[in-house]
Amino acid sequence: DLPLARGGARVQISDETGKMNVNLAPGYLLYNLLIMIGLDEREADMITDSIEDWRDRDDLRRLNGAESNYYQGLEEPYLAKNGLFDVPEELLLVQGITPEIYYGRKGTTKDGAQVEYYALQKYLTTFTTINRINVNSAPLPVLAAIPGLDFDVAAQIIGMRQEQPIANVSEISERIPGIPTEATRLLSTVRSNVYTLISDGHLPDSEVVNRIRCVVQILPTSPKGYTVLYWNESNIEL
Repeated sequence: DLPLARGGARVQISDETGKMNVNLAPGYLLYNLLIMIGLDEREADMITDSIEDWRDRDDLRRLNGAESNYYQGLEEPYLAKNGLFDVPEELLLVQGITPEIYYGRKGTTKDGAQVEYYALQKYLTTFTTINRINVNSAPLPVLAAIPGLDFDVAAQIIGMRQEQPIANVSEISERIPGIPTEATRLLSTVRSNVYTLISDGHLPDSEVVNRIRCVVQILPTSPKGYTVLYWNESNIEL
């Protein structure tokens, strides 16, 4: 929280290497993540196939996917990209991904607890270069989406890193027996240099909030020590 002259701002920082790269992740990881954040199997199948159709270079439609012939039939037609996603918001163009699924929806459980559904924005990225998940910063649904792990194991990993940062993936196997080797190959303890920053500015006695979202890469060779990869001043997600 930053106090300012006539109001204030709340800044949140998240590590992009804890997210799943939508350009590099195989279909089964995308499907698992969609299930973990609350979508049903039908929705997960459709969105997974549609993401793969969007990023591949051909016009062959997967069983539950969509290519240009589908998007051309929409009220505001456009073509399937047949290429990699440039920014995560591009997912909003993909069949089955609504603003609610991308930005998230707040709700309550039967016990009255506050929960958030969906919110792909928090779990997918286009700004990393490796297809491994940083165990020191990955959200619980991303960890739980890895085959061989589940919510219980993911929660244990988060508990470990809260005690102290995990220095090596082998520490997880030593502390939590039974994790398959295939799962640990998708994990990493790489030191990140790419972060998302979200700043919400507000004034006293006003409900108006202005949001800036940006992604920066720490780059010691640049004049400022970092470079901006992405900048967005739209309040559509609020």
